Amino acid sequence: MSTYRPLRKGTLLIFSGPCEHLHIICNNPVFYPRYSKDSILVVNISSINDAIEPDPTCTFHGGEHPFIQHPSYAFYNKADILGVNTVCREVDNGNIRTHQNFSESQFDKILRGFAISKFVTPKIKRFYEKYCI
Repeated sequence: MSTYRPLRKGTLLIFSGPCEHLHIICNNPVFYPRYSKDSILVVNISSINDAIEPDPTCTFHGGEHPFIQHPSYAFYNKADILGVNTVCREVDNGNIRTHQNFSESQFDKILRGFAISKFVTPKIKRFYEKYCI
């Protein structure tokens, strides 16, 4: 049985494409009827680059979190709902790594963005409204 438990403000390093991306855990685990299991909402933090127009809703300068070294943004369009058991298993297997939590003020900034960003999908917005605020 896993000793890891994903909690709000926590962070996960999950491979997305060729590298790990920081993902913020937006809620403590809750039973999500649509998936019939305990679930969490995560949002990816991506570096700002010329290839993709960033969502300006929630941005960070390099150094605001130990993992964030470059100007970055919350990629609300790629937010996802993950099963807690799967996340715990992947952490235990070393496929997902944990990192330092976000501060309360940084976390609040990320959460507020779900209500503002035009890139949040309807399913993610419903989950956010029901389980994250």
